[in-house]
Amino acid sequence: MELKIINKNKEPLLARIKVEAEVIFEKATPSREEIKNKLATDLGKDKKLIVVKAIYTIRGLKKATNLSYVYENEEALKRIEVEKKKSEDKKEDKEEVKAEKPEAKKEEKTDDKKESKQEQKEVKKEEQKPKEQLKEKKQ
Repeated sequence: MELKIINKNKEPLLARIKVEAEVIFEKATPSREEIKNKLATDLGKDKKLIVVKAIYTIRGLKKATNLSYVYENEEALKRIEVEKKKSEDKKEDKEEVKAEKPEAKKEEKTDDKKESKQEQKEVKKEEQKPKEQLKEKKQ
């Protein structure tokens, strides 16, 4: 993997540097972690201070452009970047809920269907009553 830095813009108010780079690769598109490691070695910064925002591949070529931010310190990084929630925690929670209530959900659905059908029938009857009354008055 070869990484060429195309553009560097300092953003002093945000305490970071915006880095645009071109990545030339052999096999699959490199992961964010691989690009982060390569940028860290090229720029001489800590991996913790680098955030890879996007990797844009060019169709049919073994090339990609990359948008990354290199922060001056961890405080600036934490202040600006939003931490992602761990997907493992979400998966575990979903599995627990599914294991606990699969039968209860089925019962609720059937009850809801019965109630909604009954409500629909009642509404139709109420709609028909005024029509019948009008017919009787006309006769």
